[in-house]
Amino acid sequence: MDLPGKEGALNPAHGSRARRAGIAGWLDGGLPLARSRFMLLCGAIGLLALLLRLPTLSSRSLWLDETYSAWFSAVPLRALWTQVPLYETHPPFYYTLLKAWSALFGRSEAALRSLCVLASVLTVVLIPVCARWARLGARAERIGLLAALLLAVNANSILFAQQARPYAIHALAGMLAVFFSCMLVLDLARPSAPGHRSRLGTWAAGLALSASLTLWLHNTGVFAAFGIWTGMTAGLLLGSSGARARQATAVGLAGLGALLLWSPFLPMLLRQSAAMAKLSYWIRFSPGKITGAWTVMSGGQLLHYPMLALVLLAFAWLWKRSRPHFWLLAYTMALPILAMGAYSLLVKPVFLSRLFEWLAPLTMALAALGIATLRPAWRLPVLALVLALSAWEVQAFYRSHTENWREMLAQLQREARPGDLVLAFPNEVQMPVSYYMKRGPAVSYLPGPFPALGLARRYTGNAGAPDIAPEDAARLRSLLWGRHRVWLIERRADLYDPDGLVKKELDACCRLVRKLEGNGADVSLYEVD
Repeated sequence: MDLPGKEGALNPAHGSRARRAGIAGWLDGGLPLARSRFMLLCGAIGLLALLLRLPTLSSRSLWLDETYSAWFSAVPLRALWTQVPLYETHPPFYYTLLKAWSALFGRSEAALRSLCVLASVLTVVLIPVCARWARLGARAERIGLLAALLLAVNANSILFAQQARPYAIHALAGMLAVFFSCMLVLDLARPSAPGHRSRLGTWAAGLALSASLTLWLHNTGVFAAFGIWTGMTAGLLLGSSGARARQATAVGLAGLGALLLWSPFLPMLLRQSAAMAKLSYWIRFSPGKITGAWTVMSGGQLLHYPMLALVLLAFAWLWKRSRPHFWLLAYTMALPILAMGAYSLLVKPVFLSRLFEWLAPLTMALAALGIATLRPAWRLPVLALVLALSAWEVQAFYRSHTENWREMLAQLQREARPGDLVLAFPNEVQMPVSYYMKRGPAVSYLPGPFPALGLARRYTGNAGAPDIAPEDAARLRSLLWGRHRVWLIERRADLYDPDGLVKKELDACCRLVRKLEGNGADVSLYEVD
């Protein structure tokens, strides 16, 4: 079994190509990079990643899910770990990290998002650093640097770095889990050689810790762990002939370690699962949506086919040179997507493309390997094409818009008069309102303030945000009595009020004067006839 890092160092032909100018020869390896030069390249790529993740960091309003993060990170720690899991669909670990981070750096939009910026830049830099730490050789280090460059300019990596949500940290944990699983399989698959110092314990412990972190960051981390452990098992059984007892012990102990580190959350997960089972849920899944996962992993729609071609070239190389890693990475990439799709079809729709951002670092690493397998004359043109398409996707992201709660609520505060009634539904819009509207009129939430638990009605998004029901009409009429002007803050009325009850009640007594649209959320002003 040949390694990407050993090939260039041991093959004289590759050594001669390495002396050619440009990336064509540079990727083939040769002498290892000096430590100072390696660190300089890592720092330059990390700086590029940071600079690309700073524009629009504070100019964009938080969108609803980010205001959830702001809300939950402000909840007292005891309530965050005992009460919040009863109605929130995510583990409290990320909110705890954000709570500590915001205590140090504040609660502005940029401060809340900067934790994910840091995680995203770390993910970029750690790709080549891990290759050097594992002593994979000069060629692997160079491919790692190229993979880091591709991830630095990946538009979706930039997008999730600029969101106060767990996905960028999840990508960091996922990258480390994939790295440690690859090293564990490498150590278990190659024949023992005299004088070879195994680092099996290091790889198994690292895998247990990083995999448990993916589980703590998002409940769908179970699909990631399923793919990685199935991939390791398939890779060792189908691609190696090592000592099976040793292989089973190492893989099993790593899995047991991850399970033990994650086990304190299992009681909460069971309660969350019971609550989620009662939700009608808002996600609508069809098999065609699986391609959305590849959009996230590849960096954008323009990169679908170029990245696919490069990844397939990498898998062809792995099939010939490292069969255990072919199976490991094939299962790691495909199985979580297919398993979550099947679960969404047969049990509960949970499939969202953003849940696969953790596979973006692996995709970029395989793309870099794919470039390295090309003929030298093709490498630079292909890299230039990928970078150009990535730059286009990045500028498209910078120009895109999200829910503009900041501007809408600021305008409401400026124009509201004494005696105005402000209604809001669903009650989860309490999150952006509480973040952005510190002053101004009081807000009446329908059917009640968040979280409204245990009501005899349908719940859609989580167990704290119920739908509008016919019994809300009486309360709505009592709130409208004697008012001259009414503001309505709403989001996704099609989900939370499909029968249009709130609008019917307002239309019966009021006329619409103006409407502020905020890319998915609206603020309307009514005046009583």
